[in-house]
Amino acid sequence: MILIRGIKGEAYARKIEEGIVDCRDILSALLYPPQTGYEYSDYYEKNLVRALAYLTGRQYPDLHDSEFLYSILIDYYIPHIYVTYFHILNSRSLEWLDKFEDDYYFIAMDVNLDRITKTAIGNEFFGDKMTYVNNICESEQNGMNGFYVACMCSIEDLFENKNEMVPSLRVYNTLAFSLLHREQDEKFTDIENEFRIIAYDCPRVKNGKLIQIPRETMIYGTYGIKYKGILEAATDTVFKSNSFAFSNPNKMLSSILRDEHGGITIDSKFKPIDIRKISNDYRFLGGKAECEKYIKEMLIRKPKEKYVNRTVLRKHNLNDENMKDERYEYTVNIVKQIKKWNNYSIEIMKESDL
Repeated sequence: MILIRGIKGEAYARKIEEGIVDCRDILSALLYPPQTGYEYSDYYEKNLVRALAYLTGRQYPDLHDSEFLYSILIDYYIPHIYVTYFHILNSRSLEWLDKFEDDYYFIAMDVNLDRITKTAIGNEFFGDKMTYVNNICESEQNGMNGFYVACMCSIEDLFENKNEMVPSLRVYNTLAFSLLHREQDEKFTDIENEFRIIAYDCPRVKNGKLIQIPRETMIYGTYGIKYKGILEAATDTVFKSNSFAFSNPNKMLSSILRDEHGGITIDSKFKPIDIRKISNDYRFLGGKAECEKYIKEMLIRKPKEKYVNRTVLRKHNLNDENMKDERYEYTVNIVKQIKKWNNYSIEIMKESDL
């Protein structure tokens, strides 16, 4: 599968020559949707906001509600999830290319897909093709979809006790479902033909406690006030203001959100991923003209999709007592918990009138 991406800034695009692609955190993009000049970049992820509300126990999601936003900013997962996107080569790729302004640079890679799940699986990231629907409720969130398994494979080496990764899988699968479904309208259609890579800084379990790395953050208030500090999971941290009008420039995160009525944005954070884990053929193409030439060449060549064996499918008789060893028991337990969570979460999302 040939994937192509347009990037503003030659230096950023050339990172692929070292096998590196940057993913942007989803939270900063939600708070301030990017205006990049690419027609599809300003899609508002409303279903993702609803999924975030569900995960944080909110019935009526308003991203700029100060209490809702506070619960997101101190979450163990949400500030540490990242996304990047590629276009999948197809017969309408030249039409897709016309959507870009002339100051973009382009990269490409021939991605290796797992044979069973049809996903790309790396370390703390995975990629999958977007599904385009009229309404997300048309889609089924049940069973072990490909990206569920891909997510599990991408983090399983981080946990000695595999049962400890179940809470992380619950969160990532709930959010990935909304991130991998695009609701179409007159502007956002399947001409985009997007392949999304979802990356994360997965929290670890140490001495029975969940541990997440802090995130250095700049918060931008409504009237130009900046607050510099650290987002730390489950902690109301102190931020320092750049305003000389305050007698005390130090302010708690919760106080900032309350005083700003939730009307804040945060600076973007990028996570570099090593795409050499999912591709042996990646390249910097150049400008729009070079990308057009590459697309035409690939459409003529029609390269076959490349598959690797990252997962293994085994069938077992659940009634066979000889199969019920320790590995069998916790594997079945994980599958049951994930399936139960996924079925429950989509019912909640449907009830909230997505």
